[in-house]
Amino acid sequence: MSEFSEMLESYVTTKKVNKYQMAKYLSIDRSSLHKIIQGQRNAPSKDLVKRMGKYLELSPYETSELLELYSISLVSPERYYRRKNVYSFLSSFHAQPLKIEMPGFQKSDFQIQDKEVVPFSGTRQSLEYLIYHLVTKENENGKGMIKFLGTPQLPGFSNMFPLIKGKTVLRHILSFSKYDSILEIRDDHNFQSLSQIISLYAQFANRGVRYETAYYYGTDFSHSAFPPFPYMIVTSQYALSLSGDYQNGLLYKDSETVNYLNQTFDALYEKTTPLLVPIQDLTSQLALNQKIMSCKSDSEILFQLVPCLVPFIQKIDIRKYLLDDMAQKEYFISAFTTYIQNLIHRHEQIHPLHFCSLNGIRRFLEKGVFDEFSTDFYRPLDKVDRKKVVQQFLKYAYIYDLRLLREDLGELSNGLKVYLSDSLGYIQFMSSDGNVIVLTLENPNFLSSFKDYFESMDEDLYYPKEEALILIQKLLNQY
Repeated sequence: MSEFSEMLESYVTTKKVNKYQMAKYLSIDRSSLHKIIQGQRNAPSKDLVKRMGKYLELSPYETSELLELYSISLVSPERYYRRKNVYSFLSSFHAQPLKIEMPGFQKSDFQIQDKEVVPFSGTRQSLEYLIYHLVTKENENGKGMIKFLGTPQLPGFSNMFPLIKGKTVLRHILSFSKYDSILEIRDDHNFQSLSQIISLYAQFANRGVRYETAYYYGTDFSHSAFPPFPYMIVTSQYALSLSGDYQNGLLYKDSETVNYLNQTFDALYEKTTPLLVPIQDLTSQLALNQKIMSCKSDSEILFQLVPCLVPFIQKIDIRKYLLDDMAQKEYFISAFTTYIQNLIHRHEQIHPLHFCSLNGIRRFLEKGVFDEFSTDFYRPLDKVDRKKVVQQFLKYAYIYDLRLLREDLGELSNGLKVYLSDSLGYIQFMSSDGNVIVLTLENPNFLSSFKDYFESMDEDLYYPKEEALILIQKLLNQY
């Protein structure tokens, strides 16, 4: 029996339900209800499970719990929770800088003693104070580097590291887990770490801070490089080793030990795999797109609320929208024209799965900007050309497996885009100052989690393609 059928049987037994009457209420025969309760057959739909909840007089929480167990029974706990984590990432993603709340430090929180090795044992506030001290000291160097081995769950990670200023580099190594239990999969600290790290990229984008991330899986090599503590923060002047719960550690100040730990960290970094590689200039962005088109792939997935409209500007004169002082304008026009032609040809061959929303199309018609590119080299399209672009999108809609979402998944203002192929992906979003940030992603587990979520999305969440095209045309007629 599945957990769903076990819970359902428990409610039916506890409430002494007459199964014949319940089956009549549900409009199914008694035999079918018996098989569902015994786990011999799946319930045919969520609607039926909701009606079961009503008949059993379950509370909203109990009904929600029963529905979740029903959803798990249709796939597997692992796939269900991975899909849930992807949904949570997309729906809650926030690219705007967070407000940094500075703790009210006291002199007694932690004293940086005049010793070569200082034992650390203290509260969360003490640790935040210590990290604050290390960050501000390294910022004073002008071109410093902070090296961090650990997870974003570190107390002070969201508050203290965003204080890093331009020209100071943050190099971050994460240890990812290979999960053995459903509870670990449900909580999925790997995916939580990815979400927090992407948010930190958004924090750094406006200040020009270089953030380098790499990972390894916990069993890939031993933590013995840093005995006896598995977590480390290293700067040019200090090295802080921390226990797994961040409650105890040692602060090293002597130059010989600090240099040794810097070298040890660098050697470890060489063995890791890059997690996210940022691309923040137009030339590199076009180069990435060309790389993608040179890679063989049997499938592609595009998720962006404002749809992929760049391929459909071939009917307008892009010259009149490029800024007068744009560098290498002719080279860009040539490269961009080739890119568009290749992109359409590729999409005609692959027929990508394309998720977007009606509000996203409305946003383009109102603003005339492409979320794929920063607006520092072109002006917004005029209203006539905006309509031409959307008309071309409708004309070429046959090349996509179009999924027009019934409701926005996430905030339009983030400009979030997720691109996935068989072996490569990227996450793109817009920073608060209008710059587009592209983070390439090649981790196989994250790629497969995103792909599985999009390929299995509930059909109720998007319009049938024929209806979607009619709705887009009606929206276009309003402009």
